[in-house]
Amino acid sequence: MSTGIDMAPLTGTAEEPVLEAVGLGKTFQVSGPPTAGGRRKVVAVEGVDLTLRAGSTVALVGESGSGKSTVARLLAQLLPPTAGEVRLHGKPVHARTGRQRRRYVGEVQLLLQDPFASLNPIHTIRYQLTRVLRLHGNRADHRPTEEKLVELLTTVQLHPAGQFLDKYPHQLSGGQLQRIAIARTLAASPSVLLLDEPVSMLDVSIRLGILNLLAGLKEQQQLGTLYITHDIASARYFADEILVMYRGHVVERGPSESVTQHPAHPYTQLLIDSAPDPARRGRDANEIGGIGQGGGAASAAAPTGCPFARRCPYAMPVCLSQMPAVSEVGTEAEGHRVRCWLNTPETAGEARSPRH
Repeated sequence: MSTGIDMAPLTGTAEEPVLEAVGLGKTFQVSGPPTAGGRRKVVAVEGVDLTLRAGSTVALVGESGSGKSTVARLLAQLLPPTAGEVRLHGKPVHARTGRQRRRYVGEVQLLLQDPFASLNPIHTIRYQLTRVLRLHGNRADHRPTEEKLVELLTTVQLHPAGQFLDKYPHQLSGGQLQRIAIARTLAASPSVLLLDEPVSMLDVSIRLGILNLLAGLKEQQQLGTLYITHDIASARYFADEILVMYRGHVVERGPSESVTQHPAHPYTQLLIDSAPDPARRGRDANEIGGIGQGGGAASAAAPTGCPFARRCPYAMPVCLSQMPAVSEVGTEAEGHRVRCWLNTPETAGEARSPRH
């Protein structure tokens, strides 16, 4: 049975955490058929721990419905958690209204995946950036607003700035709009960026440019960054640490290179196998029952065993009855951890083969 306690984040880093989630959980009450009692609980997130530090990026990876965006909304204080807490600069965050709420929003900015929907279509870019500067901008910066606007657009590599300020969102391309959305987050002078699938709505040809921009901003402005994606290949490129989520649980975490090159959890292995790779030969991940079969969504009740057991090609009886403990992959100093019975001393030696 799940304890609700998930794997601890990487340790041994000198920098103090900017934003932390400790045992974070979220359960929704949803409508159900009258025969089922009318309402039921859906566990979207359970026992998630993560730490964001200045100048580093944590990637949250998983398929649709795994709870990634719910974690981002909990961290952005758009949803109240039902378990655990969020800490900003080491202090628990409780305020969801008023002046304290505004200060928190200024420090923790959320960038959404659809730039067309995240910008107001009836206002110019000038208006939308100016409004954020007035609400959340650095009050110690006394430069004229026009100078600040030009600097914001230059920072996100939109030149010349005057060409964009008086346009409306519908007059710009998707890539330009996402750069405007990034500029809007920077206008608040944040310490943390929560990136919810920031390139998934964009053409493939411009995704790398946006990721390069975000990577540069992270280094230049020492932002703590959470990168939410279903694409584990881009997470390897962009993030320092990867957390793999399945049905609201973190099933594997560690340095991005270690997780992607030496995946220990069957779900992580299937995510990597599902990424297009012309050089790889062999069976597709879908052929062994992993990705794309609709099992990644939040569960109506906490599972009695491993949440991935019913889709896992290596599942054993114990997987269905007991939640696995956390195991180290490699040395403890590497910080690569997995929650899977295949990696525990009790079952690691058992012979097993994939189910077909």
